Amino acid sequence: MSEVSGPARASIHDIEAALDGRDMDRAIALAQRAYAQGMRHPLVLNLVAYKLELDDRIDEALGVLNEALRFAPNDPFVINSIGVCYSKLAKPENALAAFDAALAIDPSLAHAHNGRGLALLSLGDKEAARLAQLRAAELDPQFPEPLGALAALAAEDKIWDEARDYAERALRLEANQPAASLAMAGFELNAGDAAAAIGRIDALIATGRLTRLHLANALNLRGDAKEALGRAPEAMVDYIAANRESRPLHVAALNAGELGLDMAERLIAYFEAADPADWRPIPDGDDLGRERGHVFLVGFARSGTTLLEQVLASHADIVALEEKQTVDPAILEFVKDNASLDRLKTLDEAGAREWRELYWNRVREFGVEPAGKVFVDKLPLHTFYLPVIAKLFPRAKILFALRDPRDVVISCFKHRFRPNPLTVELADLERAARIYAAAMRLAELYREKLTLPFHIHQHEHLVEDLDAASQAICEFIGLPWDANMRNFVETANKREIRTPSAGQVRRGLYRDGIAQWRKYGSTIDVIQPILRPWAEQFGYPAAQGTGSP
Repeated sequence: MSEVSGPARASIHDIEAALDGRDMDRAIALAQRAYAQGMRHPLVLNLVAYKLELDDRIDEALGVLNEALRFAPNDPFVINSIGVCYSKLAKPENALAAFDAALAIDPSLAHAHNGRGLALLSLGDKEAARLAQLRAAELDPQFPEPLGALAALAAEDKIWDEARDYAERALRLEANQPAASLAMAGFELNAGDAAAAIGRIDALIATGRLTRLHLANALNLRGDAKEALGRAPEAMVDYIAANRESRPLHVAALNAGELGLDMAERLIAYFEAADPADWRPIPDGDDLGRERGHVFLVGFARSGTTLLEQVLASHADIVALEEKQTVDPAILEFVKDNASLDRLKTLDEAGAREWRELYWNRVREFGVEPAGKVFVDKLPLHTFYLPVIAKLFPRAKILFALRDPRDVVISCFKHRFRPNPLTVELADLERAARIYAAAMRLAELYREKLTLPFHIHQHEHLVEDLDAASQAICEFIGLPWDANMRNFVETANKREIRTPSAGQVRRGLYRDGIAQWRKYGSTIDVIQPILRPWAEQFGYPAAQGTGSP
């Protein structure tokens, strides 16, 4: 870029002085004035784009940043800002590529390390994310964002003293820093001061400077705090508002041709017309797993499967694996459309063996040796993929977990899942109920058309009588009952539990999670007619009238 003129140089000097003084509002105002006067300097363009980004005009911000790249293609600050925009569009792969490109130019750019850490977290690599934030904090001790991110990571892992320490350090640098404020509110809620958490979140929201995802997180946490105070209907209003902010971003980022509910409805139509003869098992003569038995624990998310898995894992002859991607994503392509299902139903033994070998290799890569044991693979939402399991693992048994449908759907709606075409449906209350109903209808069809043996397990029965429920499961899978199954809390404390139920499972058995749906009153009226038939079919008490808590 050619050297700037005298007046332009003065404008750039004023902007840089504002930035050095950490007066971002003045720097933005000066940049906007210069931009309106026709100046096209990378610093000016970057700040104009930053204001557009703050206003959630992300596509416009990217347009201005691409204009800046024409003037300065190797400006790491511009490239970093592009990464930030992609993060806000929930496109972490694109964001990570931009941050890596910025760091290739300037490895000391703390902002890029911070952005890289956020992208890595979105992609599921928590440890790499933590290291990136530590590096950002080391490079710029006065930069509050990485400290806030570290506070958020510690809060997510419920390391509350560490969360408070990082949050306090960040908030000393920037009052109402979003991630730090939310981590501190989480600390206060965990310490039993829900009112303080609500006050902190209200102050954060009042700043009006939150991104949609930060606002969604704030509303969700405020819902948790209101629920802790016994204000469940108010909490549900916050949960609804939170998901209204986040779901459109996740749906857009997925860019999926078919969301979960659409897939479920297509599968229902396909299997209603299916001939059971086409789904007879392939002879399975191999012994790749060398397992004594093979069980898939499915049902639906938030149906008590984490508790049940810990009970099963306490049995001396059972090894269990919690929600790891043992089934290769490529295998699941068999259900992507009806033509693929047609190919699945004609799969021969040679083709099936190749997929089975890949599966057992993955199981062992996750540190589990199934030889001589009953192997339990817990993947609740793989209910949708049972035709694949039936074809590849004809000797497997299906342990199908149930819980009151209304409790299941509300619990799913309140929790934040990593987005995929199935889980984004859980962020809309009505669609969550509809996809639950579709999953139950599919389970009925699969029991009719497939050959897999099913055992229906109800979460509430386990809570009421652990011995009887676990004995019934042992009989189903062909093992003698083991009294050590009563010691599931000890088992849970020795294992890494990655689901939101970890803390609840470590509490042991308790009844206060049963029939929670009643306390939300009329705020959940939309799901009642959808779920009532399933609640009645499974033997759960009916509502006492619409809107009655």
